[in-house]
Amino acid sequence: MQPTLSKTHTRALHILGFLFLRMGQFARARRLFLALVALDPADLNARLSLAHAAIQLEDGEMALHTLTGIAPDAPIPGGNAVVSLLLARAYTLVGDTNMAQEAMASFWKAKKA
Repeated sequence: MQPTLSKTHTRALHILGFLFLRMGQFARARRLFLALVALDPADLNARLSLAHAAIQLEDGEMALHTLTGIAPDAPIPGGNAVVSLLLARAYTLVGDTNMAQEAMASFWKAKKA
């Protein structure tokens, strides 16, 4: 049986993780968001925040793994532009410049929409 958290506890952990990100405590943020994603893999905010922390730690592989499978029509604040920008940064970290350029093109296209 998978442990669950109440919405209040989940929200508090998201806020704590956001504060870690803002304070530059990227390793702490990554650990916290890894736990939140493990508890609820469908938590888009936790996945995006985990990808952001991984990018700040220059772990492009983790960021790409975290972003894999997020649907293009997922209800994300900022929509596809956010995912595209994170993907572009992650692909750059792993040295895939072609995919990074494609992701940036998607970012600009989403920004214009």
